[in-house]
Amino acid sequence: MIDKLKTGYFIIGTDTDIGKTYVSSLIFKSLKNYNIGYYKPLQTGCYFENKKLVPLDPKFLCDFAGTTLKPEMTTYLFKTPVSPHLASELENTPISMNSIFNQWDILKSKYSTTFIEAAGGIYVPIIRNKYFMFDFIKDLNLSVILVCSTKVGAINHTMLTLSFLKEKQIPIQGIIFNNYTKEFYEDDNIKVVLETSQIRNYLIIHNGDTIIPEQNLISFLEK
Repeated sequence: MIDKLKTGYFIIGTDTDIGKTYVSSLIFKSLKNYNIGYYKPLQTGCYFENKKLVPLDPKFLCDFAGTTLKPEMTTYLFKTPVSPHLASELENTPISMNSIFNQWDILKSKYSTTFIEAAGGIYVPIIRNKYFMFDFIKDLNLSVILVCSTKVGAINHTMLTLSFLKEKQIPIQGIIFNNYTKEFYEDDNIKVVLETSQIRNYLIIHNGDTIIPEQNLISFLEK
């Protein structure tokens, strides 16, 4: 069944700390018995361990899924916890998109499908005033999995992001509503987003979930 999936999916969030890494970890753990890859090309806010920078998000994902952190999962690591473009400037490490695309080519040839996790939201700059996260997605020609919340304010953030994705003609694989706690207003938020966007492909992640049922996840990714 995994062979029917696309070459890759780009996981983006409506905001920073919306749960992209948690959702990426759930996906990776749920499909880790298949030939899948994970890639976080730009990681800021890293910390030193044994004189090496450790990428927080890939490390969390590997610990969560019970697998080994691999150098192939990242390309640029920055210590400063800011946007990639600013971290790059502050640490005097220019970002070369060619290096990232070369790594992507390696992952494409190695895995049946690879999940790429964004740094921040859709309009985050990668190279100041020149290249943004949405440019990267368009160049990769991948479908987006949008991670959003269900809390108060979720409708506005989600619809603005969906509108921008459609404006840029970026294909939307579906929506993953994260950290659902069964509050009545969350149900209405989800209903409004789905009715307004007319998106039918979605998953709901409950607070504390440790895995996504395999069939549900594969069905979501195959559509």
